[in-house]
Amino acid sequence: MSEPIESIADELAEEAAGDVTSPVSGISEAMTAGASLLSTATHWRARRIRRGVKIELPAYLLVQCSWFMAFGLQMVLFPYLITDPNHLHMDGLALGLANMALSGPSVIFLLLGGVVAERADGKRLLILLHLLAAAPALALAAFVWKGTLTYPAMIAYGLTIGTVGAFMMPARDSIVNEVVERRARVGSGVTLQLGVTLATMAQFVAQIFGLIIGGYADKMTLMPAWMGGFGIGPIPAEKLLFIQGSILSLGAIFALWLGKGRQLLHAGKGIKSAFSAIADGFHAVRSDGKLWAMTALMFGVGIFVIGAFLVVLPIVNRDVYGFGPDGIRDMFVTFWMGAFVSSVVLSIFKRIKRQGRLLLIAQFLASLSILAMMWAIPHWAFLAIVFVWGLAAGISIAMSRSIVQDAAPKEKLARVLSIYQLGFMAGAPFGAAVMGALVDLFGPQKIAIVPAGGMTLLILWMVFFTPVWNMKGSAWLAHSGEKRA
Repeated sequence: MSEPIESIADELAEEAAGDVTSPVSGISEAMTAGASLLSTATHWRARRIRRGVKIELPAYLLVQCSWFMAFGLQMVLFPYLITDPNHLHMDGLALGLANMALSGPSVIFLLLGGVVAERADGKRLLILLHLLAAAPALALAAFVWKGTLTYPAMIAYGLTIGTVGAFMMPARDSIVNEVVERRARVGSGVTLQLGVTLATMAQFVAQIFGLIIGGYADKMTLMPAWMGGFGIGPIPAEKLLFIQGSILSLGAIFALWLGKGRQLLHAGKGIKSAFSAIADGFHAVRSDGKLWAMTALMFGVGIFVIGAFLVVLPIVNRDVYGFGPDGIRDMFVTFWMGAFVSSVVLSIFKRIKRQGRLLLIAQFLASLSILAMMWAIPHWAFLAIVFVWGLAAGISIAMSRSIVQDAAPKEKLARVLSIYQLGFMAGAPFGAAVMGALVDLFGPQKIAIVPAGGMTLLILWMVFFTPVWNMKGSAWLAHSGEKRA
């Protein structure tokens, strides 16, 4: 690790002052004063740089919060506006097509987003993308306020947000590597693993907060008697959409405190060059056993885990326990609370020796917990299973991101991240369709064995045929190497 900036500044100042002598009266004093002024200026600049670098990580976490709080609001408001009788009041097919418009662009443009993230200044790109995402939310707010909301407007919103999200994911996830690296240069103890974990925590907290607030759209919720029995809400949907757009705009402001992102200096231009860069990214993934394994794992998670999450859990919530939208909201909040708790625990451990082993164990436990849904269990037990599922998800997200960030070549990081995320994004709609068909044929409880069995087989393959089980975290290796030295 390079020396802290302040130490370097001290050395420069001492060298400047040590060689100042002159036989001519008054010159030595003047030169000494000049050296002192130089020293002061150097120290001031060093402190300024250090403050700027230290504020980067909090700024990045606030950028993360702005996007995912808005995403949490969207998870509630988007289906609500389409299906609610007081708004569009459309059927499930219309909601499904709208969700395709929301997720489809991410699959189409994600790889291109990875190329753009490498060739653009990450700071400017994040600012632009946050502003572009704010515009459709504010437009929907105006439509709802005027009473002119239409289904094509929701489709246009989905296509716009989905496209922006395809470029946002690799841009946002790749820049954390740079933020941690610059912080390390000024003597910070923040590791890449810790940086990714903190970013994951920020994501979960913000998303939970957005989900909770979104649940008060156009209706009042009474608190339990032991909490005073007071009511919260209703909050008009147009105000929540305005809040969503405003939060995204704040993300652009927070991004101003980020440093200038890393760019490829010799990147080609044009579509041919972009496709060549994408192919090079695929080659990097295929040639590294850890990267290939993590991409395959994300595809499996998309099919079995997210498919079950999006389809099976809501159907169980409705058909088995008889709950409506409030029950679905409680289920989502419970899941993300579990993910947040595991992220908090992981943040305590800056250096984990066996990241891959922890990841696979968490996924296996989550798979076993899904099997409990095959039986008629009390609702509180169902929520407890969802919470355990969330715990495993928090571990999996943090560890998988850390592994990919460590293993990916730095000059290809954004492209590798986009391919890794594509596995998840491509698997999710396929898994949702498969799980939906199986639910219609066999019911939501009997098919619990499908995601559990599918993930178990995938985990066994990773244990015996990939390097993930035995790999060691880079932060642990660096720490142990320093101790031996």
